Amino acid sequence: MKHINSFQRLIVWVVILMMVLVILSATVEIGWIILYDLVTPPVFLLDVDRILDIFGLFFIVIIGIELLETIKMVLEESIMNVDVIILVGLTAVVRKILIIDIKETDPMFLVGMGVLIVTLAATYYLVIVSGKEFKCSID
Repeated sequence: MKHINSFQRLIVWVVILMMVLVILSATVEIGWIILYDLVTPPVFLLDVDRILDIFGLFFIVIIGIELLETIKMVLEESIMNVDVIILVGLTAVVRKILIIDIKETDPMFLVGMGVLIVTLAATYYLVIVSGKEFKCSID
């Protein structure tokens, strides 16, 4: 069991390192895109599609940071909070809704995403209202 726990810790550290690299890379890319778009003609103007792309990238960074926090919690406390995982999922779904082109999207997809948001929100509400700590032990 000792070797398995050491192996798990090593894997978690590798995942943390990869997440840091991805978050840093995405942040630099957002900065580059904004800078490039602001200095190319028309100067200081962004079209709506480009703004939506940039907001989508911001949400990717936010989701990455939340995942990094979850992974850190696993490493430090050997637990995963269910409410944090639900929030990460909800953030990811909301990001998808914000960057979606409604004119080109199947209506049933939108209905499914709506049901998913309501379900995740209801689950989060029930977890918070219960007052219990729902944690998954890793050890």
